[in-house]
Amino acid sequence: MERKDIITAPQLFSLLFLVNIIIGITYNLPMAQSSNMWDHAISAAIALLINVVYLLPVYKLYKINPTMSIADNCAVNFKKLGTVFLIIYGVYYLFACCYTLSLFNIFVRDVVNPDISLFMLTLCVILAASYATCKGIEGIARACTIILFIICASIAFIVFTLIPQIDAMNFPPLLFEGLTDTLNGTVYLASLSFYVPLAAIIMPFAKGNIKKTLIASTVSIYTLFVLVIAVVTGALGDYLKTQNFPIYTAASVAGIGVFKRMDAIYLGIFTSGLFITVSLFLFAFFSVMKRLFGEGKSKIIIFLGDALVLILSLILPMFKEVSYFFYDIKFIFMFTMATAFVIPMVILIKHKMQIK
Repeated sequence: MERKDIITAPQLFSLLFLVNIIIGITYNLPMAQSSNMWDHAISAAIALLINVVYLLPVYKLYKINPTMSIADNCAVNFKKLGTVFLIIYGVYYLFACCYTLSLFNIFVRDVVNPDISLFMLTLCVILAASYATCKGIEGIARACTIILFIICASIAFIVFTLIPQIDAMNFPPLLFEGLTDTLNGTVYLASLSFYVPLAAIIMPFAKGNIKKTLIASTVSIYTLFVLVIAVVTGALGDYLKTQNFPIYTAASVAGIGVFKRMDAIYLGIFTSGLFITVSLFLFAFFSVMKRLFGEGKSKIIIFLGDALVLILSLILPMFKEVSYFFYDIKFIFMFTMATAFVIPMVILIKHKMQIK
């Protein structure tokens, strides 16, 4: 395939970093089956190592042929099995879209609770994301740079205004209640490594030092996560155990002077980041569909995918019976491991066997 260097390595870093931040904002203690957020600092360190392992086969495939995405590798290295792999990736990217949007809807409904329609919010995000997808990765990357700067500035403001509220008494001894919280937190964080299968699609569109970019994005996001955990735990203590979305709870109480209770502003900023995240997952889905069905039919498929994402994102928050399996962390962990590590490793082994 002809290589198209459309985005730079720093832009690739921005895309991957932003996706992780948006997913992290809806960090949910009940889903992690944990009540001790402080132990998740250890979980983050373990999850970082797991993600490095995830990235090894993905990066090795990229080095073999930098013009080929994971979708191209599936199609070229296998025939019928390659089609199965492509379907798995297509479903995974749609799943990531639905998970992110539906959890964001739960977050807005239960925590922010503004006087807006979830249907209109979801519809606007999907329509904007679909338009951005059609325009290509370059436009998404440019918008991401601006949005990421604003989000990072917001996070810095929240952290600095919470630091004076930190009380050493709010930090329980690590592993005080055993390994359960740490292990559950590790599985939870590793299951949300959506950026690894995403990187497998968008790396061929980037130029520059991809290896350093992947390492920097992985280390940066978990370093930021540990920092946020430390500040939020120190400032809020046991109050976090009663909160489903502790990171946003911290944001809602952060402030200085007249800059307090800026929930509506944060919601607008984070929604713009959600738009970038959904755009990237739809772009990845579109890339897989193009490989499966060609340019023409794939446009129809992505329209159907948009409709499915809209419907599921609105239905899942309404019916616990439907969403139980969808939000099951063990299922998400296995699904992510399959797309981030297992399938790339199978392709890599097949490629090595062909060379011999």
